Amino acid sequence: MKIHDPMLHRIAVGVSLAFLGLACLNILRPFFGPLLWAIILTVATWPVFFWIKSRMPTRPIVASVLTSLLIAVFCMIPVSYGVAVAAQSVKPLSQLMLDYAKEGLPHPPVWLQEYPFGMTLFQKWESAAQDHTQLLQDISPLLKQGATRLGQMAGKVGVGLLEFAFSLIICGFFFAYGEKLTRTSQQTLEKLFGSRGGELLDLSARTIRSVMLGVLGTAALQAALMCIGFSLAGIPQVVLLGFAGFFFASLQLSCGIVWVPVVIWLFLEGRTGWAIFNLVWGVGVVGLVDNFTKPYLISRGSNLPFGIIFLGVIGGFLAYGFLGIFFGATLMAVAFRLFKEWLAGEVK
Repeated sequence: MKIHDPMLHRIAVGVSLAFLGLACLNILRPFFGPLLWAIILTVATWPVFFWIKSRMPTRPIVASVLTSLLIAVFCMIPVSYGVAVAAQSVKPLSQLMLDYAKEGLPHPPVWLQEYPFGMTLFQKWESAAQDHTQLLQDISPLLKQGATRLGQMAGKVGVGLLEFAFSLIICGFFFAYGEKLTRTSQQTLEKLFGSRGGELLDLSARTIRSVMLGVLGTAALQAALMCIGFSLAGIPQVVLLGFAGFFFASLQLSCGIVWVPVVIWLFLEGRTGWAIFNLVWGVGVVGLVDNFTKPYLISRGSNLPFGIIFLGVIGGFLAYGFLGIFFGATLMAVAFRLFKEWLAGEVK
């Protein structure tokens, strides 16, 4: 039995550490979202923090707080501007809805009958314009359902803002103790992967920064291209629409949420030429930019093959949502580097 005592001891220690780790993960589970965002923001903006800290080397706490505040300001300025412009734009729409509620809908235009399904829409619109009471009864369930959905969306947005604010607080701690955390992470990776642990840590950091650049850079490029098409067509509130496109593209939804209604509006206004132009521009230019520019920017920053990063970005998003874009690309990058080292026989 004495021969096996050391082995039993190591097994007992391993099982104890595993249970301790699972207990800690269970405690931190409610904070996974803010923690992951804090890690991504800290790694992505670490050069900014390093620059601020170099200007005040004896005050690292102040530098970490200033960097967190800078991130908050950078994120809140476009959101605040978009909300303010949207609030101003909603006033005419709300006044128009009040007028329709009092006076009823106007009669439909005759040209609507010339389009596909136009006759059906014309008849229903004409019926609603003649019978104001029936219209209110028909749309009241839809209005209630829409109000419920808006309330749920507002609740989710509120929770998201709270998580983001909490992640900024965590960022302050990460910035303040970033060097110690980096050394601990490097030592852990060296225990697992030998002398290549530091290189893998650096690769992970560069990949996260490249993904952030690819996501935000591609979203900005898509929004700018969309605004060019809108400006040529003389669409009002181009800046607001551009912010909306950037917001949806950053969330990996689609700029089509913005430009498709604009194309429909142009068709309804009788501006068929500009409608077709923006439709082709949106599908052939704005829509395709996301599929090529983002993986290219990410692969260029991490010095890895385009195909590996492309699979990591798209597969990570499909598997885990928005955060999966970062971790999918990072995991693929680390796995690819380890695979290359294994083939070369250099992993120790």
